[in-house]
Amino acid sequence: MSEKTPSTNDDNTPNYSSFIKNLENIKSEFMVLREYVGDNEDELLEKISGISEMINRTEASSAEFHKKADSIIQELQKIRDATNKASITTSNEVIGLLKLSEYQSNIRMLAESKYGTPQDIEKMAEQTTEIVNLFDRLSIESEKKIPLPYEVRQWAIGAIFDCADKWEIKFDDLFKILLDSLGKNLLKESIRIQQVRDIFGIKAVDKIKNELKIS
Repeated sequence: MSEKTPSTNDDNTPNYSSFIKNLENIKSEFMVLREYVGDNEDELLEKISGISEMINRTEASSAEFHKKADSIIQELQKIRDATNKASITTSNEVIGLLKLSEYQSNIRMLAESKYGTPQDIEKMAEQTTEIVNLFDRLSIESEKKIPLPYEVRQWAIGAIFDCADKWEIKFDDLFKILLDSLGKNLLKESIRIQQVRDIFGIKAVDKIKNELKIS
């Protein structure tokens, strides 16, 4: 059965150029693994190159991309289990890069749609929670702090608010989803009050400040 080709309409066109740029950055990270992974490095680099070539073909599906990325992550986890602590830290950093690239691409593709529902907002919020938790777990495993950049968290919350505005999602529905999925602390750290005021007005700002204890 032939692969379903990605949508090429203006509403949902996948951002393949961002995939390729991120993959090239990730590919360069593998070079630091040379002294730890030996012969395995060529195999891993070949997998990365394979993803880049696949994305360059317009018939490549998003599902295939995620499958390939998961395959690389599994290889890195094998290396982590078989090598020393320094390699564990390095492989965790690369795993983080791969998952971050996948996460950002998912959020961008959702945000590019002209139409959406509260369920789409919930999906974006859940994916944001998952990537934050992943970086926390990687930090614990490698005993080295590998934080999810503050700018990424703020970008994600900003994208969610922009989508809520574009998709005409009610503020009360949006705020409940964000509180349930992200929690007060993460939301307080990442939300931009000016953006809330511009989209939903002063009443929404007052509700957020009161709920999140923002002075």
